[in-house]
Amino acid sequence: MLATLFLLALALGRSEPERVTTATYALLFLYAAAAVGIAAATWRNWWLDARLAIPMHGVDMAVFTAIVFSTNGSTSPFYLFFVLPLLSAAIRWGWKETALTATSLIALFLIAGVLVAGRGSFELERFVIRSGHLIILSLLLIWFGIHQRLSRIFLTVADYDAGLDQEENPLHRALGFVVQACNAGGGALMMAPTGEEPCEGFSTGPAGLRAFSLERPIAHDDAYSVFLYDLSRDRAVTRMLEARFHFVPASRMLAVEEAIRLGAGEGLVAEVRTGTQQGWLMLWAIPDLSTDFIDLGRELGRVAGAILDRHALLEAIETGAAARARLSLARDVHDSIVQFLAGATFRVEAIKRAATAGAKVGPDLDELKRLLVEEQGEIRGFLLALRRDRELELADAVAELRALAERLSQQWSVDCRISAEGEKASIPIRLQLDLQQMLREAVANAVRHGGANRVDVGLAVEQDRLQLRFADNGSGFREITGKDLAQPWSLKERVERAHGSIRLVSEPGSTNILISLPLAGAAA
Repeated sequence: MLATLFLLALALGRSEPERVTTATYALLFLYAAAAVGIAAATWRNWWLDARLAIPMHGVDMAVFTAIVFSTNGSTSPFYLFFVLPLLSAAIRWGWKETALTATSLIALFLIAGVLVAGRGSFELERFVIRSGHLIILSLLLIWFGIHQRLSRIFLTVADYDAGLDQEENPLHRALGFVVQACNAGGGALMMAPTGEEPCEGFSTGPAGLRAFSLERPIAHDDAYSVFLYDLSRDRAVTRMLEARFHFVPASRMLAVEEAIRLGAGEGLVAEVRTGTQQGWLMLWAIPDLSTDFIDLGRELGRVAGAILDRHALLEAIETGAAARARLSLARDVHDSIVQFLAGATFRVEAIKRAATAGAKVGPDLDELKRLLVEEQGEIRGFLLALRRDRELELADAVAELRALAERLSQQWSVDCRISAEGEKASIPIRLQLDLQQMLREAVANAVRHGGANRVDVGLAVEQDRLQLRFADNGSGFREITGKDLAQPWSLKERVERAHGSIRLVSEPGSTNILISLPLAGAAA
């Protein structure tokens, strides 16, 4: 297009001698013909495009130098032709190649200017100004090349996780996205655990989705993370970041038989890595396949790996949540139902001894029945609270704890009392359930392991934290080592889940458990 424009400009006005105009015509005509031929030859041939990139880049720079000083010397109207090779370098390669091109163009312009300085049409002032323009615009295009390269490396494929819930298998999800992203006719994604060779994968194409497995990776050479290939001509092209094209036989890069079996005669291969897996992405039947897809392939491989990593993370979170739910339910059952049954057994044994001694046990049985009914209501309330997400005033929570303490006193034949300070606060219902279960566990431990007959419980609010103190008159906890004391495991786990801290101070005749909990409550 530039050459045609220049030919038109020469035809409309001739200000140079016939000899110079004829030479310029010949140069522009040959260049225009060559440009049309190169465009036609490389329009759908990425291999030839990569092969001819450097030779034609040199031709562009040579034509710039010749055309500028073939007409009007330093005042030539074709001076802006230098933008073509600069932009070509910035778009095709990067800032280093753009800087090298700019340096070469400036040197050629200065050398040619010195050689024609003796001609009458040479204007020193305009030559200096144009040289300065060439330097400034070159710096701008080098800057463009730097940021253009960064935009390739950090290309954002928008909303790649938008369809993650549509399919179950993560390989299928990742493959479907990258195929759609580049409008490919087919593709395959093969992954294996890091360090292992057998690959499991999916392929998609006109025949639909198909699962398959390979005994070895489909790509042989790990030195290149992405490359274009053509099996029919046995050729492939690749390059590292900021490096020139590298041409190799496709048979050296790919397992040809497996690729043919997939129907992938020509296309793109990109490496995919996750935290625990590695593999390859293959895409074929890509419209307008060109060397630009080498950079895009790196990004598609990264996004495919990100989709797989995200699925693995969500799966791990779900598994962890299920495990936490099981542990929480186990603690709640232990601290409520199991401890109540233990207390009920304690009361039954006492009633049995009284009956053996000839005492009346009717009132005791009625009392035990009442406790069973109350515990049934307590369990129903517990289940109802788990279904709700609300906050409770601390004063109401203390009132419920006092009612529970009264039942525990009757159940375990112990004097359990609750005292509270600073009740002007709100707590999540989950924390209230934890407080109740901690009270059950503390009373049961004090009676069963320490032989206590009195348990005092104190609550206080200090700087957005709930301070809880259990004190009993039991025999205390036995020392495990010279320094550490045994801690009730259920209490300890429940406190840690609520992001709190626990400290136990025990000595013969007295045991104190000090617990500090954030009012934000337990983790879900």
